[in-house]
Amino acid sequence: MQNSLDEPIFSVDEMGNLIESLNDYGNEVIVSSDQIIVDYGEISTNLDLLVKGEALVEIKVNDLWITVAWIKPGSIIGEIAFLDSNPRTARVIARTECSLFRISRDSFDKLSVDHPEISQNFLKRIAQILAYRLRRIEQFDAIEQGREDMRKELAADLHDQTMSELSAILMNLGLMKYTLSSDSALLDQVDEIVSMVKNADQNLRQLVKEKGHDDLALTGLDSAIVALLQNIDLNPTKGDTKIIYRSNLDQDKLPGPVSKDIFHIVRQALLNSLKHAKAEMVVISIIWNEKSIDFEIQDDGIGFEEDNISNVPQAGHFGLLNLKLRAERVGGNVDVVSKLGSGTSVVGNIPITRNSDKLTQEIIERKY
Repeated sequence: MQNSLDEPIFSVDEMGNLIESLNDYGNEVIVSSDQIIVDYGEISTNLDLLVKGEALVEIKVNDLWITVAWIKPGSIIGEIAFLDSNPRTARVIARTECSLFRISRDSFDKLSVDHPEISQNFLKRIAQILAYRLRRIEQFDAIEQGREDMRKELAADLHDQTMSELSAILMNLGLMKYTLSSDSALLDQVDEIVSMVKNADQNLRQLVKEKGHDDLALTGLDSAIVALLQNIDLNPTKGDTKIIYRSNLDQDKLPGPVSKDIFHIVRQALLNSLKHAKAEMVVISIIWNEKSIDFEIQDDGIGFEEDNISNVPQAGHFGLLNLKLRAERVGGNVDVVSKLGSGTSVVGNIPITRNSDKLTQEIIERKY
């Protein structure tokens, strides 16, 4: 039984039965890696069932093609154009060699006459998938838009108000030093305050940079996580907790949506460990194997009873629902494993194929 949060894709058995029942009305299509399956603006009503392989959905932004989704076997491509006959609003490219079962709208209309029960069941399944996608887009976009607005608003407030106030404080402290005699006991205190204000100003500028810009798309996942850990390492709130980061990522080949969602999952789980777990060590592992990316954020902190994991989202600690939504939209999953007094692990997996020539890439370990 599928979890209510999981996309209702076709199972292997369903695909086999579907292809068998529609065999006289559709045909198999093989698309090579990096070839276009469906082009932007294309006028066609073909519906494709992805039987094997992986594909990327891309939209054009300022003359650049941006990857917005990754799809896996069991997914359908083109359900909206199949229903409304309008031009395609995105392009779909084969990331690996893909095997598709394709049925045109004309063929489906003929199927509806010949076998109305089969066509009706097929339409119900398409409706389930379409309803899921629209619902998840609505929910996730609302969350992301809210966060984006808050992020930009916070960055603007910090830049316009708080940083200006810090600059004014530094100016006043500088003037104060001129009014004090060289042997005044207050001079050392003023210098100490100036140092503290400069440090706060530097931290705020870094925060504004993080909140006001999205560097992940430019730097790649591995570099973004390294920058995150370097920044956390300079923050006094990290305390004595040690962080180890292990990865073998090939950032140039990782689709953008996968990079973004893994980054936010890692960041959220790490910050939770630093804030709540009272851990001596947190170990972050991101390993890209032949068929999947496996990631884990493990701490040796106080943990909690696994029976209470279902209450974690309501308690506001892990935001497990949001982590799961992030993972599931790129075809993956996330789970939380914990035991009172024995630490907590956020474990995830995203099934995405890695080129065979990259499989021997060395695992790099960094300590913070």
